[in-house]
Amino acid sequence: MRIGIDAHALGTQIGGNETYIRQLLRGLYLVAPDAEVLALVNPEEHGKPGVGEGFPTYPLPVRSSWLRVPFVLPWIARKEKLDLLQVQYSAPPYSPCPYIVALHDMVWIRFPETLPVIDRYRLAWLGKGTVKHARRIFVLTEAMKREAQEFYGVPPEKIDVVSPAVDALYHPIDDHEELAKARAKYGLPSEFILYVGALQPRKNLVRLAQAFARLKDRGLPHKLVFTGKQTFFGPIAEALESLQLGDRLIFTGYVETEDLPRLMCAASAFAYVSLYEGFGIPVVEALACGTPTVTSTDPTMIEVSGGLAVACDPLSVEAIEAGLVTALTDDAFRQRSREEGPKWASRYSLENMGKAALEGYRKALARSY
Repeated sequence: MRIGIDAHALGTQIGGNETYIRQLLRGLYLVAPDAEVLALVNPEEHGKPGVGEGFPTYPLPVRSSWLRVPFVLPWIARKEKLDLLQVQYSAPPYSPCPYIVALHDMVWIRFPETLPVIDRYRLAWLGKGTVKHARRIFVLTEAMKREAQEFYGVPPEKIDVVSPAVDALYHPIDDHEELAKARAKYGLPSEFILYVGALQPRKNLVRLAQAFARLKDRGLPHKLVFTGKQTFFGPIAEALESLQLGDRLIFTGYVETEDLPRLMCAASAFAYVSLYEGFGIPVVEALACGTPTVTSTDPTMIEVSGGLAVACDPLSVEAIEAGLVTALTDDAFRQRSREEGPKWASRYSLENMGKAALEGYRKALARSY
């Protein structure tokens, strides 16, 4: 079978979407290096060593999703004689070959107000038809599988859970000199709470910062560190500025992939109290590092953290504050994080991801649903 994967997210530094595609290609190459997989990438990524993670790449002639999805993907599918196409969120109205759609979340249904208006309506408009005509649906968690059934009426036998893999880079690091160098590179103090991800409304950063602001009254000296690109950031910036946190709040901007596990291991705690996630891979990466973690009570967050993170009501500043205090001061919880976190995270492996995707491709071509 000849499979084309829309891998336009590679090289864009957009967090989870890029990580998912990269790990998917790695997982597929691990379990099926002889598979005929073609990674469809932006032209500046085509030809770069290792971009396809062992598989060949094909340059997408345009970056715009308005052109890529309805026109370019069908053209490439026909030209390259693809047997199957994997798309993300939306598919071409006409495709010369069957397709699988990967749904990384359903935020346009659950929290539409956190998306720019144009993205909100595009996903809502195209989503229903895409899901209806897909051979199979890839989702990231069992929680998302239930959502696909609830919102789109998809029969469970048509859905495959293809969970992201945690990169082997994420593991406990005990080399104090290595951690000190990473802190110095980004101008970070010895005690800090870390957030990794896009800076957008759905990530609930304002409530996190409000909860953090209260820690000073408890005598906790930590600073709050936000990494990631600013996406739909205007209202968040205004709200954060009103808290007058000064140098207690640090923005690093984009952090190099190899530095992320170092920062996670250097952090006193990791906080990711998102309103809604399709997976939330930074939570599992932090657990893999053995870092005490605070997350939300979103069903996906509960699922992927395995009961090893403090789960807080994301709408309650008081609950988030209590969670941060636990992660920073509860010695038993911190010890359990160090011991059990890496074990739990190991289930999200490249091998498991590659096998799940490959089985989904086989079912799609066999029409086994």
